[in-house]
Amino acid sequence: MRFRRSPSAAFTLIELLTVIAILGILAAIIIPTVSSARNAAHRAKTKAQFSQWAAAMELFRQEYGFYPDIAVAGKVDPDRFASELTGRSLTGAAVTGSTANRKGLSFYALSADDLDVDGTHLVDAFGNSDIGVRIDTNRDGIINASDTGSWVSVVGADGVFSPMAADEAIPTSGVRARVVFYSAGQGRDANDLVLSWR
Repeated sequence: MRFRRSPSAAFTLIELLTVIAILGILAAIIIPTVSSARNAAHRAKTKAQFSQWAAAMELFRQEYGFYPDIAVAGKVDPDRFASELTGRSLTGAAVTGSTANRKGLSFYALSADDLDVDGTHLVDAFGNSDIGVRIDTNRDGIINASDTGSWVSVVGADGVFSPMAADEAIPTSGVRARVVFYSAGQGRDANDLVLSWR
């Protein structure tokens, strides 16, 4: 009896290289798409967060007749934000001392998504703690040069960006809003800014 050898069932080198090339092409297509989708989700989450903060500011104004002072040099101060809008410190302790929220009311509930891992800074969905804020101080419904304060630059992972540098970010007539927030977003350039009014 003679035994016959069956043909080998292994892949050839050409077949393996072809499969690897196809996988590389698919990865090159999918990875930027996933990154783009993640960036869009972070932008949407940040805008929603800023909208909630602005709503809390408006609730405070309705209660006390003025907006709370939550900023230092045009940027959100986490301790002031917490004491004025939640009635508590960042650690959750009741606020004592000088605060405009004299009744200790909660206009906003801080979540884990609002704070960095240490719980010491407010952050947007991108992890930026440098967040700008402007308020319609003269209550004409438009934030412009006639209001107290100015547009300040915000720091992102890749640099410092100003809303004034973003393409048409701030109309010459001002922004139709009472309270606005903005951050550097992904932080690649000025067009990555996340603006609550756009």
